[in-house]
Amino acid sequence: MADASGYRTIFKSTFLFGFVQVFNIAVKVGLNKVVAILLGPVGMGIISLYNTTIQLISVGAGLGINQSAVRDISESRGFDDKDKIDTTISFVKQIIRYTSLLGIIITVALSPFLSEWTFGNKDYTWGYVIVSLAVGATIQTNGYRAINTGMRQLRNVAYSTILGAVAGLICGVPLYFFLGDDGIVPSLVTSSIATLLISKYYAEKIKYQRKNLSIREAFGRSSNMIKMGVSLMLMSFMLSAVQLIISSYISSHGGVKIVGLYQAGATIVTSYFGIIITAMSTDYYPRISSFHNDNVKLNDAVNSQSEVGLLMALPLAVVFIFLAPVFLRFLYSEQFTVATDYLDYAIFGTITIIASNSMGMILLAKQKSKLFLWSSLMSNFIILIVNIIAYNLLGLKGLGMAYMINGIMQFSLNDLIMWHFYKIRFSGTTVLLLFSVFICIGLSIYFRSIAFLLIKRILAGLLFFMVSTYSIYRLNKIMDLDLTHRIIALIRKW
Repeated sequence: MADASGYRTIFKSTFLFGFVQVFNIAVKVGLNKVVAILLGPVGMGIISLYNTTIQLISVGAGLGINQSAVRDISESRGFDDKDKIDTTISFVKQIIRYTSLLGIIITVALSPFLSEWTFGNKDYTWGYVIVSLAVGATIQTNGYRAINTGMRQLRNVAYSTILGAVAGLICGVPLYFFLGDDGIVPSLVTSSIATLLISKYYAEKIKYQRKNLSIREAFGRSSNMIKMGVSLMLMSFMLSAVQLIISSYISSHGGVKIVGLYQAGATIVTSYFGIIITAMSTDYYPRISSFHNDNVKLNDAVNSQSEVGLLMALPLAVVFIFLAPVFLRFLYSEQFTVATDYLDYAIFGTITIIASNSMGMILLAKQKSKLFLWSSLMSNFIILIVNIIAYNLLGLKGLGMAYMINGIMQFSLNDLIMWHFYKIRFSGTTVLLLFSVFICIGLSIYFRSIAFLLIKRILAGLLFFMVSTYSIYRLNKIMDLDLTHRIIALIRKW
């Protein structure tokens, strides 16, 4: 297992990016409230469709370079090869120019079809033509952030992310206020360009010697990066396709209302608990990429990362699941509280994914694109079948169970693949901690069902106190520091 300094690095980066993710969500919630007041449901729908299209095309045209570049830059940095670092950053910057141009061309060329597919008419064709600039800016923004992430300049990544969110708020609100629905497209474009300029500014802080590469040389040198990027892109498309099929199936067999309840629950478990996964992976992926050939170090890193993630998630999961009806009522409305049937099971899947995610990233670090793609394809196929069967048997509760099965399956499959090929696996400590978290979540669900209000609150309060105390004690022990004072120091520093 990692030493205390290794655990401290994991916790520090997770806390930092956890704060960034929480800040981003708070900004988005505030912006959504403004949009709801100024533009209403129609305006929100238009923004949602534009944003979905921007993300989809930027993923496809970007060829996954923003993710695979992190690995290549981290590897160069790990070898402390200045010339290789200079060359790698140079062709990353050059390639994202080409991919962003590709994204713009695709969006413009498909603009009439995108308008027809998303809005059911061609009234938004020119809107998509202008939005193509946002697609190009998004691709370049992701590329610049990848450079900072690969170089482990995590504060730069954090600052650019936070300022990008603020830029979106500043650009959006005045345009929505003065132009109404007509301000949507200008807002999307101006906010994406502002975010690009901020990301570029922080990327330019990295000192390197620029290399002039021809187009052929740039693509030739980055062939492995592009192969891994394409695999990541295909995986993203597979996930999107599976979710679309599942939602369509639910809609045709249960109605739009069930889809809404399912999406509400899914958004909570993937977005809010995804904070931990995103925060951890931002530092973890470039770190393991720097020693991707050392399986002993990778084994230690996997278990250390999983342990810290589970310890941080434990008190959050306990309080969240006990107050799930309250959160659903606050975020949505009283009608959505039945989504607890989904959340009570899906939470187990989310917690398991927090642990298994650290194992799955090893294939990315090792650039085993074929193995990664085939394992993803197999997982998504099983997920699709399990969701359909579970929904037919148990409805919304079945979908939650399917997500739980999905998490456990990923955990087991990643462990099996890593042990077979690289002799890397989860330790007994990690597995025991995972089951302990499961038991505590189960107790929280049970306490919530108790009829006597005072008794269930006392029991839930005691449970939360005990798991919080244990998590802090365990983190203090493995990191060899006073966690409470460390958190206060980090907050004061920010």
